[in-house]
Amino acid sequence: MGNQREESGLERSFPRCIDALDGIFRFVAEALAGLSVNSAHEFTVNLVVEELFTNMVKYSLESKREISLRIDRQNGRLLVCLTDFDVNEFDVTKAPEIDIHRPLSERSPGGLGIHLVRRVTESLSYRYENRTSTIEMMIRLEPEPRGTE
Repeated sequence: MGNQREESGLERSFPRCIDALDGIFRFVAEALAGLSVNSAHEFTVNLVVEELFTNMVKYSLESKREISLRIDRQNGRLLVCLTDFDVNEFDVTKAPEIDIHRPLSERSPGGLGIHLVRRVTESLSYRYENRTSTIEMMIRLEPEPRGTE
C-alpha cells in the first residue's frame, strides 16, 4: 500500500459492522499521512467517521454492502466522504438541532453525535440517489506551523 499522494485522495471500503472501526482508524491515520495532513487532525476525522459510520451500521440494517470511506485534501481542507449502498434515505443534515443547554431530564435521547459532527466540520452535505447515501464533510486544516510542502 505505501504512502500515496494524489489529488484524487484515498478510498477504502469496510464491512458494515462496529468491529470495522479499528481498520477504519488505521486507514484514517494512513490516509492523513499519505496526504501530508498533520496528525493533530486525526482525532476530529475519527470522531466524525465513527459517529456517521456507526449510524449507518445501526440504522441501515437492510443493506449487506460494505461502506466506502474516501479522504481527499483540497485547498486547505480535508474532504471526508462516507457512501452507503442499497439503503433507505436518511438525510443527516435535516436532523433536528439539539439544545445542549437544556437539562438532560428535558431532552430526548439521541442527536448528540450529529451535533458534534456539525460543530467540528466546516460543512456537512448529503446526497441520495439510486438507494445510495453519500455524506460529505469538510474539515478546515490549520496552516502548518513551519509552512507546507
